[in-house]
Amino acid sequence: MTENTLDAKTTPKRLILSLLSSPGFKEVTVIYLIEWGKIFNIDPPTTRVAVGRLAKQGFITPVSRGKYTIGPNAESVAKTARSWIDAEDHVGSWSGKWIVAHIAHLGRTNKTAVRSRERSFRLNGFTSAVAGLWCRPANLRDSLLQTKERLTLMGLEPQAVLMHCDAFSGIQLDELYQLWPTKQIESDYHQVIQNMRDSVARLQGMDIDGAVRETFTVGESVIRHINADPLLPDEMINTKLRREVLSQMKDYNELGRVVWERFHSELRS
Repeated sequence: MTENTLDAKTTPKRLILSLLSSPGFKEVTVIYLIEWGKIFNIDPPTTRVAVGRLAKQGFITPVSRGKYTIGPNAESVAKTARSWIDAEDHVGSWSGKWIVAHIAHLGRTNKTAVRSRERSFRLNGFTSAVAGLWCRPANLRDSLLQTKERLTLMGLEPQAVLMHCDAFSGIQLDELYQLWPTKQIESDYHQVIQNMRDSVARLQGMDIDGAVRETFTVGESVIRHINADPLLPDEMINTKLRREVLSQMKDYNELGRVVWERFHSELRS
């Protein structure tokens, strides 16, 4: 994962929503967004157009002249983006039970609904066991109702049926374990940890604009990784690596906060 690859993905919309989803950016002025845009080679008119469009779409909301906060249509996205910091708090011990979602009755003719449904499942660690049946280990602290509410908020139809299951008849336990690419997930943990270490080393020789760009792009990529993690139990994966990713990201986030505060101070001076 290189800095240039990350920069190429930083669109005006993504930059604005990412900033307003950050805990330290409850309200942001257009002028400030313009200065951030310049760091990513986004010119001021393009930033202003993006602000206007996002406001019309309800993704951001004006709180005063030239100042915006996250809008009602982006609240769930913002909540998800902020959830990385306490991700491990949602994980409990695993008794061997499973959470199973039955969706065969929902059909697949509405492609938009199918994409939203499957995205919701993937972001919550579910995988397809057989056609119409998705599952995950029941190792999260949330109740079945809370899990259903979170899935629905992210795009699953309310008509889906969720249940707890002790065992599967017709599917071997080893086959279930193999539904998750655990070796790749562990390899990704190592890579993400190395990305943060490499970034910290690069920051030593950067000016403030470069440091802001670096911490934003690397930090955002790690947060996306954490939020997409299936949070599998100890019995299936090396959870020490997952906890190390989270610990390293908390340190990196603090480093980024210092860089961003310096940038903000220089803007005001």
